[in-house]
Amino acid sequence: MNTVAERPPVPPGPEGVNPSRARPAVRELYARPVLSPADLSAPLLVLPDGHAGEGRLPGAVPLSAVPAAVGRWARLGIRGLKVFALGHDRDAHATGALAGDNLMLRGIAAVKRTDPGMAVTTEVCGCSWTDHGQCVLRTGEGGIDLGATLALMRGMAVQHAGAGADVVSPTAMLDGSVRAVRDALDAAGLRDVGVNPNLAIHSALYGPFKELMGTDPRTGHRRGLQLEPARADRDTLVQARRWIAEGADSLTLQPVLTAVDVLARLRADQDVPLVAYSTSGEVAALRALGTEGTVEYHAMLKRTGADQILTFAAEEVATHLERAHG
Repeated sequence: MNTVAERPPVPPGPEGVNPSRARPAVRELYARPVLSPADLSAPLLVLPDGHAGEGRLPGAVPLSAVPAAVGRWARLGIRGLKVFALGHDRDAHATGALAGDNLMLRGIAAVKRTDPGMAVTTEVCGCSWTDHGQCVLRTGEGGIDLGATLALMRGMAVQHAGAGADVVSPTAMLDGSVRAVRDALDAAGLRDVGVNPNLAIHSALYGPFKELMGTDPRTGHRRGLQLEPARADRDTLVQARRWIAEGADSLTLQPVLTAVDVLARLRADQDVPLVAYSTSGEVAALRALGTEGTVEYHAMLKRTGADQILTFAAEEVATHLERAHG
């Protein structure tokens, strides 16, 4: 026997029109802004001046063009960005990642000189700096050199924060890495710098970025450092809890196009700020949607629970929103 009382059907409006939707004044009365430029962050891919990859992805700019890009985004109301840098002086030990004048540090400084109030997050990972393209450092036998990798991540995090980064993002999903980075920042007196680790699901949707930035491993793959797609709905929650226990302040889920269900589950499980990363492999799909469809997609991510959306379409969406609101 069904003991749940059934609700009576809602009668239709006059001539089939619902009054709450019929008149523009009433629609405006009930309307709520779903998306604003302040909800968007842009990837900034810093390239050496003269590099042939300029413009291959939105936000891929030479160092000298960083101020122009940052100023343009700021005028549109975008208040955050994540800096990636094309690694150089690569070797097996990622020595270039800790060089005092590397492209990442110069990129951070250029952003902060242009707009000190822009929230800057940085990628803390070995993949841009190792000659083998791996996120981690390897032992002579080919295994993960955990001690050396964590030391590299600690050094990068402190260096980025010293250059002006507001948040650092450990990318390789190594247990203990968030705690290592948090402890290093605290020891350096940088307690107000946030730690935002990745929840990275294995996917083909990283391809254009890896190709442009030279971060595809020469051999093998990263599956051991990423979440398996078939279990992402559960394993993401487990990993998120681990990161919070290690000291994470916020979390990034990527790629979000194929993990909207995971974003919803994550939002229900966690109260910390969540960043939904619309990765490089989504660019072609979003272009096919057109600007209005792209705006709708990002609004859906916001409704689903994202506090920030890191997206290569940030400038396009923010421009549309600015025009739409006069």
